[in-house]
Formats: sequence, C-alpha cells, structure tokens
Amino acid sequence: MSKKRLSSIFRRNRESEIENDEEDEPVPEAKTEPSSQDNSSKAQDKPKVKDDVEILPVPVPEGEMPTYFHVGGAAKECLIRGYKFGVWHLRCSSKMDNGVVLSSFGEGNPLLTSVFGGLEVFKEFENSHTSLTWVTSSNEFRGELGVRGLVAGGIAHSILRSALSMTDEHQLSIGSSLLKAGFMRSPFNIEIVVPIVKEPTLMGYVLAAPAENWLLGYRTVYSVAEKAFDKHAFCLGYNNGSTEMGLKAENFKDLRGSLFQRIGESWAVALKMNFYGEEQLKKFAIGCQYQLEDGSLLKAKVRDDGNAGVVFQTKIGENVDVTYHVGCDGKAPISGEHKIGASWIFNC
Repeated sequence: MSKKRLSSIFRRNRESEIENDEEDEPVPEAKTEPSSQDNSSKAQDKPKVKDDVEILPVPVPEGEMPTYFHVGGAAKECLIRGYKFGVWHLRCSSKMDNGVVLSSFGEGNPLLTSVFGGLEVFKEFENSHTSLTWVTSSNEFRGELGVRGLVAGGIAHSILRSALSMTDEHQLSIGSSLLKAGFMRSPFNIEIVVPIVKEPTLMGYVLAAPAENWLLGYRTVYSVAEKAFDKHAFCLGYNNGSTEMGLKAENFKDLRGSLFQRIGESWAVALKMNFYGEEQLKKFAIGCQYQLEDGSLLKAKVRDDGNAGVVFQTKIGENVDVTYHVGCDGKAPISGEHKIGASWIFNC
C-alpha cells in the first residue's frame, strides 16, 4: 500500500471537486468579484463547490485502481490545471521528525474579500491518518479521521470529515459532517459518500476495468432533501499511455468527450468538447503542451468563447513547485478582460 499522501487539506479540496460534475473553468474576471471553484461568491467558502467544476483527480498511487474521475484525466491536466489559480496561490508544508506535517496555505484575488487561507496539522500512522485544520479566512475548524486496510484481497478505506464554525459571538456551531468509504479490488473500484449532518447529497460510483487500458463506470447523486436522483452518469475511458480517450453521458441526454494525444517525447495535444442531447457542439477547449528539457511544462489553450490562456509549470529545486499563468479574451485581447497569477508550493 502506498505511503505517499498529500496533506489532507489539499487532498480534501481536490476530493471535494471529485464529488461534483465536470465543466470548464470560468472566464477570467479581473475587475469584479472572481468566480471561485465553489458554490459561493467568496473564495473563503471554497470547500463547498458546485456541480460545474472540472474534476482534477490526484495521481493514482502505485498498486491501486483509478477512480471514476480519472477518465479523461490527461486532457484535464493539459486544459485545466494551472489556469484556475487566482492572482496568487501560496502553500508551504513541513514534515517534522515525528512525522507530523505542518501546513499553511492561502490564495486570493485582487479583492480582499476573496482571500482564502488557513493552517493545518496532519499526522499519518500505519493504516490511518488524522488532521485538524483551521481555516482562518472563514474562522472554521475541520477535522478528519481516515482508516485504510487490506480486506478480502482488496483495499478498503473510510474517512470521517466534520466541520465546526465560530460565530461572531465566539461560539462554536455544528457544521457539516460526512463519511466517505470505498473498496477497490481489481478489476473493480467502489466508493460512496454518505451525508451525516448538513450534507445535502448521497453520492457514489462503481468503476470496472474489463480489459487492459479500458475503464467503464457508473455514478449517481441522490438529493436527500428532495428525495430524488439528481444524476445518473456513465463513463467509458481508454488510455494506452500515449493516447487517451474519454466519454461521459449524464442523465441519458448530456454527452461530453475528451482526447489527449502525445506527439513524440515533448509535445501533446488535447481536446475537450461537450454535447447536449441532439444539439450541436456546445462547448469545447483545445490546447497543447510542450515539455522542456529541464522538465518544465509550457501549455496553451483556447476555448469556444475565444478565451485563451498560457501556463508555465516548473520546479525550483527539489521541493519548490512554481506555476505562472496569463489569460485574455481572444476576441478582444487588448480591451477585454485579462488574468494573471502565480502559484508557489513549498514542501520541506
């Protein structure tokens, strides 16, 4: 079982996206309150994301199966990663001698009301982990307790997540709580998210790998409040290392697809497109990437609405990851809206 894990607050932010739908990122807005990746108008509420956020799954640990959201993952990496950061994004993690990981994180846009940040303490044990996070921007405390183990020849895992918020009167109020559980044994991977307190939906998926390089999956979302299904989704994926294709059909009417193709050792192109029933092509994004000799990655893309962007990813030393991005309205590159930002990640 792989011991390599992300610090939980960052894994949780990514996995909160995993529990939602997939779309392209919003058009950059430099002069107004920016649209965040979540369901609120403020980035301080970031962990609550809405159903039009693109999923960016973490890499699959060695010996484990991919998830439903890894279908089309290479195209997402090319066309999504790096473009969504605000004006600044900073993260610093330090692992102590006793294995405790101390982390601080922050990101924001020009308006101070859009700042998001906090502190976390994370500890991983033999087959479990625990963390406590203080989100300073929203004055919220989040706890997590996770357990993993070998069961029936596969890997079972469960994570309990709870949140408490501090009121203006400096009193703690109960926040949301959920239980995420799963079991993977090749060729199947099953995962379910069960609401406990103040969580509106019950979610889950089943993924199968019927043949080498192929994935099949089904996902559902059930609204507890409305007592009705919000989503039925099916996926088909193929990936042989150089060519990746993905198809996802939702609610028996919406269809989206992606294609990622490596060209030689340095170049790759990607395409994502959305179909809606019998309508014509509704949305698309096309882009390319070039890997420099030092391992740095230069990416560029353009969307159907004319929005264009460029991302440069590199490493400064072994423990510092840096990303720069610029974006503009391709239909009005001078007078239109612009976006520029930087992300620095320190791991020591």
